[in-house]
Amino acid sequence: MQSTENTPPPLGEFVGACTLLQIEAVHKQFPTRHSLEWFLRRHRDQLAERGALILVAGRLQFHPARFQEAVVEIGRQAAAGISKAA
Repeated sequence: MQSTENTPPPLGEFVGACTLLQIEAVHKQFPTRHSLEWFLRRHRDQLAERGALILVAGRLQFHPARFQEAVVEIGRQAAAGISKAA
């Protein structure tokens, strides 16, 4: 099943935090679980809105592709905000 921006991806495409951190591009930006947890505390709502994060049976699950896209967009917005404030 192909997912689009408006439809949720299949449940099987979601992974836990440990698996997410094994992806090289993710691990490069979040070298520890603590760094990922810090990012989640600050951006949980944005990640959920973008379909990058769901909660299943009390456990956070991540969609790897959407997570990476969301991190880039959140970072872009942060950079734009910093440049405006400077």
